Amino acid sequence: MIKTILLAIDLTVFTSCLLQHGAELAKKHDAKLVVVHAVEPLGVLGHALINAYVDPDASREITTKGLDSMVREVKAQVVDALTDEFVEGGVDLLKLGEVIVKSGVPEDVILESAADIKADLVMLGSNSPDTEVPVSLGRVSQKVLSRSKVPVYIIPNLPMSWHQSESQNQLGLW
Repeated sequence: MIKTILLAIDLTVFTSCLLQHGAELAKKHDAKLVVVHAVEPLGVLGHALINAYVDPDASREITTKGLDSMVREVKAQVVDALTDEFVEGGVDLLKLGEVIVKSGVPEDVILESAADIKADLVMLGSNSPDTEVPVSLGRVSQKVLSRSKVPVYIIPNLPMSWHQSESQNQLGLW
């Protein structure tokens, strides 16, 4: 029985499609939809640049308070995307459990969030838009799929027109 769905989004051009799939599945199963987004931490180069050009006290403030501020800003963007989908009729906000935005490695954030909320299903896109082959699994999708303790529903990142014609086909509208 699917009661809680964790939907991982990455704020790319495919986010709208992912939200629509998540909302539709949550509606069909009368399940709660929880949205998660991971903010990747600064890499070695980012830290090196900050340390090279900023004094140590300012550097600490940037890497701690700056990250908290960035997480809040990203959460606002996620909520805005959800609100836009609700206005367009793509997401039932009554089924939306919460929005989680955490700093960390994306696959770790997704899997930890799934465990925290006791998700029955994890949903995510197949790859980032910058992946060269549009049908291959991206790094995050591969890692989540191989490490998840619950079923994983992977949504192909294809143009919205393809998804719409597929849903019409599934509904017998062709």
